[in-house]
Amino acid sequence: MSYSFNPSRRLFLRDAVCSSLAAATSGALMTQFGLVDSALAQSSCGSYAGVGDYKALVCLFLLGGNDSWNMLIPSDTTRYTTYSASRSGAAPTGMAIAQNTLLPINVLNAGAGETYGLHPNLPELQRVFNNGNGTFVVNVGTAVQPTVKTQYLQPGYPVPPQLFSHADQQAQWQYGQPKQNGTTGWGGLVADRLHVLNAGATIPMSISLSGQNRFQAGASVQPYSISSSGPTSLAGYTGSTGPARITALAEMLAETYADPLSRAYTAKVGNALDYYNTMTAALAQAPALTTAFPANNPIAAALAEVAKVISMRGMLNAKRQIFFIGYGSFDTHANQLNDQPKLLTTVSQALGAFYDCTVNDLRIPQSITTFTLSEFARTLNSNGDGTDHAWAGNQFVMGGAVKGQKLYGANAASGRLFPDQTLNGPDCLSRGQMIPAVSSDQYAATLASWLGVQDCDIATIFPYVGNFATKNLGFLS
Repeated sequence: MSYSFNPSRRLFLRDAVCSSLAAATSGALMTQFGLVDSALAQSSCGSYAGVGDYKALVCLFLLGGNDSWNMLIPSDTTRYTTYSASRSGAAPTGMAIAQNTLLPINVLNAGAGETYGLHPNLPELQRVFNNGNGTFVVNVGTAVQPTVKTQYLQPGYPVPPQLFSHADQQAQWQYGQPKQNGTTGWGGLVADRLHVLNAGATIPMSISLSGQNRFQAGASVQPYSISSSGPTSLAGYTGSTGPARITALAEMLAETYADPLSRAYTAKVGNALDYYNTMTAALAQAPALTTAFPANNPIAAALAEVAKVISMRGMLNAKRQIFFIGYGSFDTHANQLNDQPKLLTTVSQALGAFYDCTVNDLRIPQSITTFTLSEFARTLNSNGDGTDHAWAGNQFVMGGAVKGQKLYGANAASGRLFPDQTLNGPDCLSRGQMIPAVSSDQYAATLASWLGVQDCDIATIFPYVGNFATKNLGFLS
């Protein structure tokens, strides 16, 4: 039967939905209610065959623009001298990290006489890299087509809109289309294709540890948001009145409503309750982790929860999963030399512990690929106390499937593995805004292909990746 709301009933359901929608989904509002073009969710490849293995992508978004040129640094005398000169900047201090403090890494595909080091606060990443389970994708950023400096300086040459803007560049990295914007993300569109592999799954394929994000918003599949301490329960539905309120809510959800918005509204609340109950029951049976995750580290807490969810993949009928964690701010306009070491310590310790957990607790390191994103890197030169918005940077990838101890990405103009960091040189603008040699779409498409997306769908999800020489950078096996 149909049912008409009275005001108190509306308020009751409104309060429930405000809490449960936040837990159930983290996509754009229009996608939450299925009001976008459903064609975005459709595969151009036909059906996907079932799989017997498990794979997960874990995205760590470094919000605010991570200064990744201080993560991976050329340490040989010639190129370090260039780096140091470009990072000196204005008084009172420059941004260069002292050469004798760099943590050496063994780059198997380095050029003759070339050496590299990591920021001194990245010892865990050094260990993962040198053990062959980590890599850096070098000088990667949003790009519509291959771009060198002479082309960039030509009026009208196609480049992504609103370069150097936080909001726009975050959206483009997460959207997978550097020339326009939309309500979906490439992680969400990947889930639209691959969720069929999770036959009988009781929760969505995508899970966010950081609430709303563009990356996981699909046209049909929306992520489930949990916290680092587990599923989020409905506020106000505990204590002595909790059972009665839950019963009343269940009765309302069981009603039949005439208008589509009310039906979608109640369906989302019902899904949220189902997801909460399912996840709570699964995690209650999760084995205790033996890996020691660092305390007072929000990334580590979120990754520990990811590990618990993965440990229950069998009970959840999950064959493919996508996780999202956002952390920041890396917007180091000021006080960078004091703030960046703390930020990088948090990242390194958390990622190191998580990789150890995939080996020692989950025992499937080859099935879990963790990767960083950030909207842009920072200017090489200093503004006097920090750095400013720039363009391309370096991203870190780790996992048992990574073809590690290598750097990926060659400079489009010279073919060099690592760009020339001379200010206003061939590879960057006057303040050291590096021009990308690798497209963020190539980077993303490589990750999506590893998870199982077919080439015909890669071309749909990343419509500009075909402008580049390869859509797969080859850093995953």
